[in-house]
This record gives sequence, structure tokens and C-alpha cells, in this order.
Amino acid sequence: MLMLSVAATGAQASEQGGSTSMLCALTNTVSCDATGDCLKGPANAVNLPVFMRFHPEKKLVESAKGGGEPRTSKIGSVNSEGDLMVFHGQDGTSGWSVTINTSSGNLSGTIAADGAGYLIFGSCIAH
Repeated sequence: MLMLSVAATGAQASEQGGSTSMLCALTNTVSCDATGDCLKGPANAVNLPVFMRFHPEKKLVESAKGGGEPRTSKIGSVNSEGDLMVFHGQDGTSGWSVTINTSSGNLSGTIAADGAGYLIFGSCIAH
């Protein structure tokens, strides 16, 4: 799954053209199954990582669940426009997309799995 990264300031990431890694903390999630039943809560309540670090230049994302083992996933693509960085990837049988505003540090993302979907929200800093 995804891993968030935190850093000094969002402005630094923007000034460096998105080459700075971003450390993010997932703050809220919504998890839904194919029947439409949904659960809101923190990332660890729906078995998602709590922290993620995006490395655009390496096309890697690292993640860690609370107290769990770190993981890495390949980033399939990175696109930047203005203050927005958009990441896409696949981890096993799940596809994901994350948008980070490098000025505000806001993170929004989706994860699509077989029979389940997740909305994720968080905060990031350049690192």
C-alpha cells in the first residue's frame, strides 16, 4: 500500500520541482465494500499504513503500518502541475492514485482492490 512522507515545508518541494521526497501521515480514511457498506476511521482501523514517504525521483513509495514492518512499492507515474503532484501505482492486485498539494501539504488518494475501495486523506511535508 501507500506510504506517506513528511518534510520541512511544502514550498521546498514545489521550489525543487517535485524532486524532494514527501513524508505523509494518513489522518482519515473511508473504506467501502462492493455492497456499499462503508467504515470511516483512522488508517490503522482499515488495515492501511499510517505513514508514507513518496520518492518521486526514485519512483518509490515507502509505507508503514503502526508498529509494523515497512514496505516499498513502485510508483508507476508521477505528474506535476503547479502545486499538485499526482502519483499512480499498483501494489499486488490493488491500484492506487494519490494527489499531494505541495503548498498546503494536503493529501487525497484512492485505492481500488477487488471488491473494496478506499478514500484516504492526510498531511505531508517535504523531506
